[in-house]
Amino acid sequence: MGKGSMIIRLIDIALTVLFGFIAVSDVEQKTQVKLPRDVTGVPQQTKLNTVSILVLDGPRYTVMDGPREIMSDTDLERVEEVLIKINQQFLERNEGVIFLIQPDPNSPIQLTVNVLDVCERNHFVKNINYVEPGV
Repeated sequence: MGKGSMIIRLIDIALTVLFGFIAVSDVEQKTQVKLPRDVTGVPQQTKLNTVSILVLDGPRYTVMDGPREIMSDTDLERVEEVLIKINQQFLERNEGVIFLIQPDPNSPIQLTVNVLDVCERNHFVKNINYVEPGV
């Protein structure tokens, strides 16, 4: 037997085993998943806004609404008061807000954790936007 005939026999065996598995397998669809058509109970918000919290070395916290600076301070409690007011203003207008925390690469991690704690304590929707230096 040459090498070519051995490969043909192995292919023949593999195809026989494959067809055997196909013959004994059950291909019937047993269940159907019904997807929800309408979602109720979720408040529909007209607009979603982003408010940035820049965590700078120093420590210094800067709150920005788009390109407009709302406040810049070293006292985290005053920053928390401003964030609560901002959140309340958006809620009154039936608009959602996401607080985007942007830590400076040179700032200590604890400052970012402090801002995360403020957002968690007040049940704010939050996210972190960290950019590595040199990227």
